[in-house]
Amino acid sequence: MKIAQFISLLTLAGLVSLSSCSKKSDDTVTPTQAQTQGGFSVKIDGQAYAPDFAYALATSPGTNNYYAIYGLDSKTSDVVVLALPNTAAEGTYPLSNVNFASVTYAKEEFSTVNGGTGTVTIKTKTATNITGTFSFTAYDVTGTKKRVLTDGTFNVAIR
Repeated sequence: MKIAQFISLLTLAGLVSLSSCSKKSDDTVTPTQAQTQGGFSVKIDGQAYAPDFAYALATSPGTNNYYAIYGLDSKTSDVVVLALPNTAAEGTYPLSNVNFASVTYAKEEFSTVNGGTGTVTIKTKTATNITGTFSFTAYDVTGTKKRVLTDGTFNVAIR
């Protein structure tokens, strides 16, 4: 239960921080830019998702032991979040209930903490940018509904 509350807090804090930030042209990407020049893109249940706002936080809201990578669609408030311990450097990491991922899609919340699994690969990580790939399966809090995210890529600025 505490992990579910933490994920909800993380997602809410991310959305609040996004709404309080001004959009800069380097934060906004079109679906074509996300696929060819970086940004953030993934398929959710086979459907392309390329948010118009993507970035990483060096310290996640609610805990300073994690950093998070966000992809937010400001029109729908759909968001995909990858959270890794600050010690995670370049390499491949499993996603489950420690290194975790969540997605709020069509006003429903899903997470790897609820029994899902996947991987995230950090290709490059500098003080100002992080790139990589990911895929995961996430379940709702009841463990009965799921979302499958595949072909995920990110190339985002770290704040």
